Formats: sequence, structure tokens, C-alpha cells
Amino acid sequence: MKTTVIRKIKRPDGVGRWPAYVVAEDGFGVWLHSPKGSLYRGRTGTLVTECEVGQGNRDAGRPVLRLMPRAGWWTAAWCFDDQELVIGVDICTQPSLVNEEWQFIDLELDLRAFGTNRVEVLDEDEFLGAYESGLIAPVEAVEARSAANEIERLLRHRIEPFGRVGWKRFQAAAALALPPITILDCGL
Repeated sequence: MKTTVIRKIKRPDGVGRWPAYVVAEDGFGVWLHSPKGSLYRGRTGTLVTECEVGQGNRDAGRPVLRLMPRAGWWTAAWCFDDQELVIGVDICTQPSLVNEEWQFIDLELDLRAFGTNRVEVLDEDEFLGAYESGLIAPVEAVEARSAANEIERLLRHRIEPFGRVGWKRFQAAAALALPPITILDCGL
């Protein structure tokens, strides 16, 4: 099965990279799956860290399904978080495929939708700080705010791909029982 790498750029000097299998493509975009145990490598300044995809502050990673949309200033991820279904959306520059690697610049705003129908908009203060310091250009700020408002509406009303489609894709990817991808070239 074909693999790719996802590169999330965080201004001014951060980057995270992780591998994924290309599991599907449809009208919504390209669906990428990182099985539990897949490697994540990040750098902030000169500090390089490694952990598992979806690990965060947990002891181990989680399987994650990510959608790179056909159009839009966002990318979304489906996973289980402490036995609860969670959709996480990064508001970002439009994801693009560059030399077999998906790339996007994080514009700080994040949204989370939980299985309980709760939706949260996160990191508003980080967004404002990045904008005020010039890390986010005015045109990017307008696009980010517009995308966040639209995605919040889609999440609240469970409009596809945030209804059943994403979860069906997540289950189908998990059913493939693909091995974790633990080799990632050093390029950050």
C-alpha cells in the first residue's frame, strides 16, 4: 500500500512529520491512516523529539485517520481519545502535496468535536498572538477565521464528512490491520 508523509509547519521555527498510508480518495479528499505505533518526529528550534502518532501526553499513540480536503483551509483527524470518539480539525493553509509529502502551515485555531456532540474552538489566544506578532498574515487570518466558522457549523450539525463518512473511513482503515510505520527519514 502506498505511503506518504505529513508535514505540519508551525511558525516561526517548528515542524512535525509523520508517515501515513494512503487508504482512500473520494470527493472529500485524500484519506491517510497512521496505525497505532507509527513514528512522529517534531522539531522546535534545535530541539528534536520523537513519539508515536496521536500520543500527545499519553503513554502510547493511537490510530489516527486524517483527511486532506480537496479545498479548504483545514485538515481533520479522527481517533478515539480515552474511549470517546473525537474529530480534531487544524485550521491551516490549504494542504498541498509536494514531492509525495502533504504539507500545511498551522494557523493555530483548532476545533474538537466529541462523540457527545460537544464542539469546542481552541487556541484562540494563540491565533491572536500569532496574528499580532506577524506570524499570520492578514489574508491568512481572514481565511482562518472563515474556515473555523464553517467547520464549527459542519461539526455541530454533523454534516459530512463529519457525520458518518469519517467514522466509516476510520473503521475501514483500522480493519486493514496495517503495521505501524516506524521508519521516517530525518528531513525536518
